[in-house]
Amino acid sequence: MNSEKVTSQLKAVKVKGTNNSVSEVCRVFGKNMRETRKENGFTSEAFGRFIGISTAYVGLIERGERTPSLEVFLKICDFFGVSRDEMLTPRDNSAAINEQVNTQESHTNYIARKRKMIASMLNSFSGDELDHIIKVLKSFMEFCRKK
Repeated sequence: MNSEKVTSQLKAVKVKGTNNSVSEVCRVFGKNMRETRKENGFTSEAFGRFIGISTAYVGLIERGERTPSLEVFLKICDFFGVSRDEMLTPRDNSAAINEQVNTQESHTNYIARKRKMIASMLNSFSGDELDHIIKVLKSFMEFCRKK
């Protein structure tokens, strides 16, 4: 799907907390993408590699200067294990969110998102690389058990 079609679809999107202009929706998405990427400890280079886009394009999207294709948008949401709505909605970093983080449901969602992210990351590796990752993971698990 080309970016013109995505842009026209974004015009029809009603996003809570924005003026619903395409540029505002792209700005909110870019800001959420950057915050989510940083929260998960990814550099823009590593993140771009996993998604299949350049570091420069990551920066353009995060600054709201480019509208990602629908395919890239979906890859980003799936990679982080977050809903499309969540990525398009302005975040409220109030105390209410901090309270929510402490609930069991939030912890369960956090674990599920991390597992989905790991699975997405592993999809980009070859069989030989996966064999190496398994060896490293087994060594790490043994090390943790000895502590």
